[in-house]
Amino acid sequence: MVKWPPVNPDDEKSLLEAFKSGRWGRVPGGVVEEFEREFSRYHEAKYAVAVTSGTVGLFLSYLAVGLNEGDYFALPAYTFIATATAGVLLRAVPVFVDIDAETLNISVESLKAVLEQDKEGKIKLVVPVHFSGIPAELNEVINEARKHGAKVIEDAAQAHGATYKGRKVGAIGEAGVFSFQSSKNMTAGEGGVIVTNDYEIYIKAWSYHNAGREINGEWYMHALIGWNFRMTELQAAILLSQLKRYDDEFKVRERNARLLYELLEGNEDFKPVKPPTYVSSSNHLLPIWISGRLIKQYGKARIVNEVNNRGGVVVEGYPMPLYRQPAFRESYWKLPDYSRLNLPVTEDACRRVIWVPQHVLLSEDETRRTAEALVRVSRELR
Repeated sequence: MVKWPPVNPDDEKSLLEAFKSGRWGRVPGGVVEEFEREFSRYHEAKYAVAVTSGTVGLFLSYLAVGLNEGDYFALPAYTFIATATAGVLLRAVPVFVDIDAETLNISVESLKAVLEQDKEGKIKLVVPVHFSGIPAELNEVINEARKHGAKVIEDAAQAHGATYKGRKVGAIGEAGVFSFQSSKNMTAGEGGVIVTNDYEIYIKAWSYHNAGREINGEWYMHALIGWNFRMTELQAAILLSQLKRYDDEFKVRERNARLLYELLEGNEDFKPVKPPTYVSSSNHLLPIWISGRLIKQYGKARIVNEVNNRGGVVVEGYPMPLYRQPAFRESYWKLPDYSRLNLPVTEDACRRVIWVPQHVLLSEDETRRTAEALVRVSRELR
């Protein structure tokens, strides 16, 4: 089985060089700054700010584009909770939007309906999530947001290197955020980065992440209220090493994703989610729809166990839409009552979609074993 994160000698060498330098925290001219330059260049963005997590990146991006207390922001209900809580921490209000069954990304039609209902113009931000590494329908999402006067932050936590109509995701909206948490295609255990082409957003995010200092200011001068959300030199060293080989790993995942599609072609019980032809996915996850027949008879947890017991590697994925999470009922945050909200595709995806993790797709053997296990389950669970 492929272990993740990997123990790679190039990463080890890069880490030891940073370790032996004796400069472990972010320093001017150091590895963090080099990583920011290289990562932003790779994602066709002018600027990057490396931070402690993807969650922090979202929080600072929302703040930098002007999301305020009492504002509303729209996001898909099928995503990790940080997409929502990053705004809740600013006392903004999540507006949950349904997803498209073909991509599991934000539904443009559902977003249109939500924006049209917002007669008072309370929605100031739209956050498309590139779920599993498949880019959201950015042109249409951005167009709808612009018509409504809302900004767009891309949640690209899972989408390192993914492209939308020939352009790398991340800085197509006002800004985008990537994660380097342990499961991600690039990882330093934790970490995140904000990318943008907007200098004003960049200098605000940089200041917020560095105790409110100005980018060219004095150490003990603080222009804004900020935090210490700085990435360490040690983390940046690992990530910089991984970035150098990332294209090669991207291609391996892409090739094995196509193999899995082929091996499951025609199977009525397991339908992989495939990216549209005009995007390239990072394949952080490969989502698969389970047939209603299997779900009705066995349930998702049982099916996952059956697949894994036969040598495959799949995980259950999100158990419920975000709006059903108990966290949003906590009285302290004074959020709306979401108990009557029912987004049908999101509800169905939480019942019926499982995920193949990205590290499986780094191995042709593991990809084949997982596909074979899925086919066996389809054949044997009657």
